[in-house]
Amino acid sequence: MDYVRDDLAALYPQFGLRIAHAGLELAPPTDVELLELAAIVAEPGGVVAPEEAHYVTWRSGDADAARAFLERSWQLRVAPGGSWFVPFALVEGGRVVGHATLARSRSPGEVWTSSWIARAEQGRGLGRRVRLMLLDLAFVHLNATRAVTSAAEDNAASLRVSHRCGYRETHRAPHADGTPEIHLAVTPGAWRRRRLDGVVVEGVEPFLAAVSPASR
Repeated sequence: MDYVRDDLAALYPQFGLRIAHAGLELAPPTDVELLELAAIVAEPGGVVAPEEAHYVTWRSGDADAARAFLERSWQLRVAPGGSWFVPFALVEGGRVVGHATLARSRSPGEVWTSSWIARAEQGRGLGRRVRLMLLDLAFVHLNATRAVTSAAEDNAASLRVSHRCGYRETHRAPHADGTPEIHLAVTPGAWRRRRLDGVVVEGVEPFLAAVSPASR
């Protein structure tokens, strides 16, 4: 469906962003890919085991969760007040295997990252690769000076990925739903020691022109 993404990118440069590494590609999802992601969200145990549902702060495992995911994804395409959110579909071998987000934080030079991998695809190191690929875009191409993320206190898998990418804990605070969370941050220097070789990033200049204050 690249022709669809190319047509969208001509009008909405966010869709021209692409990060690739060793057969894994991150690109803003078309609606076709969003439906594939929604199918993963709708499947019981599709993202996390049912007994671990507290690991995520949105519901999964039924049609209502899939609809909520689609609604949230469509909202991410419109960023108010000069901020921006970029959602990515994770595509490997032509299959959609997860979702990630890179967003500009309220603090100057800071970005926020999040991601999830389909449960059937977990355990292969995809989470770490995706995070490092996002940081390549953020630190090298968007000139970010700090990246932040968060995870539930008992989400050992997510916290392990963050630590392996150079993140360190900054503070603890409850999520809006009351879930105790650990907040973490990483700087370019800490990330660079773990940087992946061969990451390819495309579409940055049109995206930056579209989100810069002067273009509005």
